[in-house]
Amino acid sequence: MKRTSSIVAGLLALAVLPGAPAAAQAPAPAPWLHVRVEEPERQSRVHVNLPLSVVEVALKAAPDIIESQGKIRFGRHGHGMALADFRRLWTELRAAGDAELVSVEDGDERVRVARRGDLVEVRVERSGKEEVHVEVPVDVVDALLSGEGEELNVKAALASLRNRRGDIVRVNEDKTSVRVWIDERN
Repeated sequence: MKRTSSIVAGLLALAVLPGAPAAAQAPAPAPWLHVRVEEPERQSRVHVNLPLSVVEVALKAAPDIIESQGKIRFGRHGHGMALADFRRLWTELRAAGDAELVSVEDGDERVRVARRGDLVEVRVERSGKEEVHVEVPVDVVDALLSGEGEELNVKAALASLRNRRGDIVRVNEDKTSVRVWIDERN
């Protein structure tokens, strides 16, 4: 009995000594992607809750839309801006730092696209009410544009989103609402 209490006392002393190894820490909770779309007039509600790891696996399995290794082709069939041009545009916008990039006022509608800190924000207001709010972290855009040629690197963008918490997209239009966010809860 004396030997057991000596061992317990020794272990307790080791636990409180400076530099003693910390107790094993639980792994950080995995990030979850949440999507809510609610249309009360249509009596429609869609709630999606997926771990980001499941989203990554689903992207790998999506034929035709997602190319190999989690990449999407940009500007197919000669429509739209070439991705190389968009990358150059992004490089210049990124270097500009905090700035209001686009501001449109048309009647009771206002649209604003701005770079603020580590975010690119898109806001649309109608009749003084915010209806669309999108926040995209700069590092997610960087990751998305890290593909080669005409490919968007969705896999890298998702990996970057693993560090993001909170709202990414909010839309409130008439009686329809959309919210996309990331947190650690199911």
